[in-house]
Amino acid sequence: MSFLFLIVSATGLAWVASRLLNHPLDLRGAMRWGMGLGFLFTGVDHFVSAQTRYVPMMPDALADHALAWVYLTGAAELLGGLALLVPVTVFKRLGLPNLQRQAGIWLAVMLVCVVAANINVALKGQTVQGLDFGAWYFWIRPLFQPVFIAWALYCVGVWPRPAGQPLLVDPRHMRS
Repeated sequence: MSFLFLIVSATGLAWVASRLLNHPLDLRGAMRWGMGLGFLFTGVDHFVSAQTRYVPMMPDALADHALAWVYLTGAAELLGGLALLVPVTVFKRLGLPNLQRQAGIWLAVMLVCVVAANINVALKGQTVQGLDFGAWYFWIRPLFQPVFIAWALYCVGVWPRPAGQPLLVDPRHMRS
């Protein structure tokens, strides 16, 4: 829920800033900025608080390589957050596909994978440094994961699929 507060706040700030700078964002654009900024924040936090916050959350089956998983997910969050913030026109000028869209999809996949750590904390009755909300928080937290997944897919235009758009689209024919 703290991540939800973070991305909602960042979305609101992005929307207000876009209005003040006379380059208004639509809802998807503001949500994309909110998620991008949120993942930049948490990605950095994976490296700053790896041992104290994230390694203890890892399930026992991943304990031998917990720090590597924390760094991998932190790097994924940083790269995904950056890709959400870089304008599509920059990717096009570089001859790259729409990496915002790819970032949204892969961040959603990562969010599906990290739910195991959230469930692990709840089952073990652990607390996490910096998230001192009580045991109830860790039981509710996995329920918010679908919200984050939907947010990632919505903000890049993957979900819901616009009417009439085929499920698989040739990337050469995609508009951004």
